[in-house]
Amino acid sequence: MNNQMPDHGLKASAHEYRPVLLTTLHRLFAAPEASTLSCRFRYSTDDPFAVVLDIILRSGIAVTWVVSRDLLDAGTTRPSGEGDIKVWPSRPEHGRRRFLYLSLDRPDGRVTFEADFAEIREWLDTTYALVPSGSEPQLLDWDALEASLLRQD
Repeated sequence: MNNQMPDHGLKASAHEYRPVLLTTLHRLFAAPEASTLSCRFRYSTDDPFAVVLDIILRSGIAVTWVVSRDLLDAGTTRPSGEGDIKVWPSRPEHGRRRFLYLSLDRPDGRVTFEADFAEIREWLDTTYALVPSGSEPQLLDWDALEASLLRQD
């Protein structure tokens, strides 16, 4: 993962740096041949409150979920989320690898994944270095949001 960030002010770098993490998810309660999938975690300052997860199926099709960055962050320390998305860490045990669990509810059922905790935590830290918690509203284009809301009937 490349953690190099441009040396600009927040707004100047807003559209230049988009942290991406390509990782492996292990689907729990699945047959071994169907248990490992690739997942791309994306963050863009165009939507600073959200993280996009592209779960890449064996067919090459990506199933996309949009998750609150703060929900994902909270899930690294305690169970987090309600409704369709839940995130929680494994218990820390001396000398043992930690995992982050993601449970996604769909109309046709629930799927639970296990991911590398340290890898996701490092990637999240990169997003918070780029856009510190609480500074997200500074990046929103309020005029464009208002215009899009006024166009809707």
